[in-house]
Formats: sequence, structure tokens, C-alpha cells
Amino acid sequence: MSWCSTLVLAGGRSRRLGGVEKATLLLHGQRLVDRVVSAAAHAEARPVIVIGPEHTGDQADLVVREDPPFTGPLASIDAGLPQLATEWVMILPCDLQHPGALIERLRETMKQPGADGVVLVDEDERVQWLAGCYRVQALRHGCAALGPRLANAPLRAVLDELELRRLPVENALCADLDTPEALAAARAQDLPPSSPQS
Repeated sequence: MSWCSTLVLAGGRSRRLGGVEKATLLLHGQRLVDRVVSAAAHAEARPVIVIGPEHTGDQADLVVREDPPFTGPLASIDAGLPQLATEWVMILPCDLQHPGALIERLRETMKQPGADGVVLVDEDERVQWLAGCYRVQALRHGCAALGPRLANAPLRAVLDELELRRLPVENALCADLDTPEALAAARAQDLPPSSPQS
């Protein structure tokens, strides 16, 4: 049985990339979203559900969309929750540079999770809400409590209220590709030995 399911958020406006759909940009011959989906499937964190336009989930087990679209990551998470039958869910962005390594760190840490899960914290003490594994029931309760205020609410409105184990990690592990400069730098690097998902 899967140790958790996965929600991959792929429905944002990509403003820092000038509005270009980052989920479908290529890195080492793969779309960014497909790299994350493949890494989650390889780690047996299934089902893997993409929250975004239909075409972004070609390799996922399921694609759903927040309604209305573009109402924020918390609304995206809420849209995926009805599809989950696992106790835990991993929440990830579609533009991770090293999804395989990040997922492995989360899976290892989940052997001793907090009451409501685990979230990564980078070297600058930034909580990486979209790099965590959460108890599904806790997310459902938190989203339901917001009711109509869910749309465009910040992630911390729900996630910061949970009892989470906060795991310090290096910045590189949480690196995402949300600017042209970050994507160009990633493309210039050789793929690590732990490919294809790196």
C-alpha cells in the first residue's frame, strides 16, 4: 500500500516567468510537471494527482482543477482532497529542480512524523509549505473551517495551524524554477546521478 498520495500544484499564473506556463517548460528533455509526477510515482507516493489544466497531467493518475481557476494554492489543495483515500498526502509544486531527492527526504522523515505531518524549512528559515507531507484529515478540517474565505487565502491560513515536524534542509533541496534565471541555470547543469527525477 502507498505510504502517501501526492498532489502536484500546476495551475498557477507563472507571473515570475512572464506568464509562460511553467509546468510544461522543459528541463533535460522532460516537462517540469512530468519530472515531479515521475519522481512521486517512483517513490510509490500514489495516486499522483495534478491540480491544473488537463494537459499538465498527462502522466498523472488523475487531473483536477480548482473552481474557479487561479484562486491560489490552498484552493488547489482543497480541490484535490476529495480524491484521496490515504492517511497522508505529499504536496509539491510542479517546478522543483530536484523532486526525487526532496521526496526521498520527506519519505525518510515520515517514519517519525509530527502529529499532522512534516514540512521542510530551508537554510534561510523559510517554511516550504509546498514541500511537505500532511495528514489528509487535518487538511480537510482546516480547509472546511475557512469556508468561502478559502479562495486566494495564503497557505499558512491552514498549514500554519497544524502540528507539524519542521525539518531543516539545505536550500538546494527546495530549489524551484520559477524565474527565467533559475531555469537557465538548471538547464546548464548536468543531470545528477540520481536521474531521471534528480
